[in-house]
Amino acid sequence: MKKNISFILLLATLTSCDSPQRGRGITTSVGTNNLSTDTTGTTAGSSFGTTTGTTTGTTTGSSATTASPGFESCDLADKYYSQALGYFGLCQNTQDETILKLRPSLSDQSMRTCLIPTYKETTGSSTYIGQPQCTLTSQNVPLIGKLYKNRSGFGSYPINGVMVMKENLLTGYFACMNAYANYVSQACPYGARTNAMCNTYALQFRDNLCAQFKTQNASSYVDIRLK
Repeated sequence: MKKNISFILLLATLTSCDSPQRGRGITTSVGTNNLSTDTTGTTAGSSFGTTTGTTTGTTTGSSATTASPGFESCDLADKYYSQALGYFGLCQNTQDETILKLRPSLSDQSMRTCLIPTYKETTGSSTYIGQPQCTLTSQNVPLIGKLYKNRSGFGSYPINGVMVMKENLLTGYFACMNAYANYVSQACPYGARTNAMCNTYALQFRDNLCAQFKTQNASSYVDIRLK
């Protein structure tokens, strides 16, 4: 069920990545948000927990569902896959776009699985709109949790996508995402809009970092369109 990940980088003040659309949401019960206010986006919060709602069917079957409001049609069967994450099921709540449910097929009590809310363009390109929320996983134990649209300037964007990856990939992902803005702030004192050469170099810097992330991690993360 893997798909090759391709990057479509937006010519904007911040980079965006495009990759295969393989999954939907995250799962962990909504708990206290420990999200850092670090504007780099590399700090992972923790707001997921074990599902407490009533479920019907088996979590490994194609008809796995939950009777919780907003998850009546949720199917947690193995729809999505990456080498690092294994197969997993994912749903977004139909009443609250920030709530997602995840059923992992692998247990990992040493490295957290992280979900990053994204906005995906019709072209397939995406950019993050909030910081990652991360959780340890147990095989076939559904989780439900909340994502946050706390990236400055992106609060009005819908959560119509999610990036799912292990916590050790976050540094590389955000290096790609923030490459253009970081280059401009450090090397273009008057901004790229008034300096064509600086703009060109900033785009090249971004493209190189994103290509490197793709090459090194193509089989390790999943970029999902939720709706």
